[in-house]
Amino acid sequence: MKRYILASNSDILHTHGLWMFPNFYRSSNATFVISPHGMLAEGALKFSSKKKKIFDLMFQRSAFADAKLLFATAESELEDIRNYGLKTPIAIIPNGVNIPNIKKNNHKKIKTVISLGRIHPKKGLDTLIKAWSRVELIFNNWQLKIVGPDEVGHKKELEILTKKLNLQRVVFEPPVYGSDKDILLSKCNLFVLSSKSENFALTVAESLAVEVPVIATKNTPWSGLDKHRCGWWVEGTEGKLAEALKVALSLPEKELIDMGQRGKKWMKKDFSWELTCQKTIKSYTWLTNMSERPNFIHM
Repeated sequence: MKRYILASNSDILHTHGLWMFPNFYRSSNATFVISPHGMLAEGALKFSSKKKKIFDLMFQRSAFADAKLLFATAESELEDIRNYGLKTPIAIIPNGVNIPNIKKNNHKKIKTVISLGRIHPKKGLDTLIKAWSRVELIFNNWQLKIVGPDEVGHKKELEILTKKLNLQRVVFEPPVYGSDKDILLSKCNLFVLSSKSENFALTVAESLAVEVPVIATKNTPWSGLDKHRCGWWVEGTEGKLAEALKVALSLPEKELIDMGQRGKKWMKKDFSWELTCQKTIKSYTWLTNMSERPNFIHM
């Protein structure tokens, strides 16, 4: 990678993520750009904090100094970057999302709340399970499905918690990808993101894209769920998640369907790949002095 970068005649060198050697390999001929991808959020910085401080001193700090532009996926990530002390210009460009053409079947006897993603402590799944324990007996035609790859042995901890709480309708399933993931999401009735820290959370956009309403915590940048009337944006506590679940699971099926349809319209309008690509190219042309600064780049 180092040899390739040094030999490249690129105008822009854009790296994705922090605390990795691609942040150290760069060419003096190319303008340097970094997408932190949420790695400067307060919650994210707490994981492996000692290793990150060492890498920061050795490599990352100089990489930040050389970067001419940073990419953020939302206003909240811009705030995280500024709170870290970086004064570099920041382009706010959301991740793009595919809009699958899938016909939904909402009329099922057993309805499903799904949480899909890494099974990791930062995802707040223990809090979600505890919140679910407050509603499971009330809504006996609903199940909670937790899907994703196990990390740091956290799945076992959650299974022990589930058994301790004597929950009968919590299901753990292995990860799915690509079109299989879209189909799985489309078969569900509600998506819950209980994360303690997220810069974007693509799974929220993917759920809305297949007309599934969402509950997301305020540790994620999804305040638009309230504005576009396609979900709930709540504090990430056990009590608040339980309250949101009670409201969502009490709604008539037609209202959940309408919420999902509004969510899909929102994704088409503001999160298309076409819009994301246009903003990225505009950022690059500004960096190479070929255009004026776009209004989504903040100084």
